[in-house]
Amino acid sequence: MADKICDRPRREKVSFTGMVLKPMLTTLTQFVRCSLRGRPNTILYPRERQVLPPRYRGKHLLSFTKCIGCGQCVDICPNDCMWMKKIVDPELGKIERPGVDYARCLFCGFCVEICPTDALIMTSEYELSSYDREGMAFEPESLRKDDIVVHEPKQSIKVPAVDFDKCTGKEQCAKVCPVQCIRMVDVDKTGKRMPVIDLTICTQCGKCAEVCPEKAIEMREKLVVMFERPLPVLELEKCTGCGACFRACPSQVIYMAEMPGTEKTLAGGKKGKPKKRAVFALEKCVGCSRCANACRFDALSMVPESKLTSAGKGDAGKKGAGKK
Repeated sequence: MADKICDRPRREKVSFTGMVLKPMLTTLTQFVRCSLRGRPNTILYPRERQVLPPRYRGKHLLSFTKCIGCGQCVDICPNDCMWMKKIVDPELGKIERPGVDYARCLFCGFCVEICPTDALIMTSEYELSSYDREGMAFEPESLRKDDIVVHEPKQSIKVPAVDFDKCTGKEQCAKVCPVQCIRMVDVDKTGKRMPVIDLTICTQCGKCAEVCPEKAIEMREKLVVMFERPLPVLELEKCTGCGACFRACPSQVIYMAEMPGTEKTLAGGKKGKPKKRAVFALEKCVGCSRCANACRFDALSMVPESKLTSAGKGDAGKKGAGKK
């Protein structure tokens, strides 16, 4: 033990010059510089404001018109400082928009990065202090600015998106695709066929949208974010056709298709309405998981996109459209 103590490096003795004269010289130099400039080096706040870098992360701004209310900003927040608030807007109707509690926010910017519509940005405004904690919680209305300008927009690509209500399954899109990324899949128990698009090999040429006679395929702009997108997978055996997932989806990804032959016989021999099942257009999905959260029968699960191979994506589309 004594040897270990002896092996420790000894502290060097500081001379009078290093201890007193050098610090005094530094102080005197700063005093002369400030005297010649006529002002100190510090910023005289609040009369003067510091010039912030362009990528400074401060107060958020939210575009109500761009926001789709998917809630991904709330889900990814590491400090749980965001929440969704239901609002009745005279123009947009009943909507949900996020608020921010700046008493807990660490200004990481994850919420801005994951936003699928560029509806949320961070500004250089930093004066957010308050006399109480309640004043640090900003409601969505106080963050609203519909005409925000995104200085550094995310990278976007145009991908084909299918409107299942218009599609009649005539297969022109699958025939004209130069890389064969579109294939027709039977939708279970409905007698309908729908195109499933593998976006991993799609070249975004737009030929499928050009030849579609019903204009059921359109080239839709899709933002590319750094986070992985989960995709919904449906277990048809558990699905009751309640439509909760359809009502919860903010991106018009889910369609309810009727299944002929599932009508119940009512009193008097009349037949009721056939059951419906959910059909997914995965190329529109933003991965918000609202459909899975709304399902009360565990018929939906979210699968990470990286775990789905090219064949797996087709199977996921089939599970959302029809069985193998």
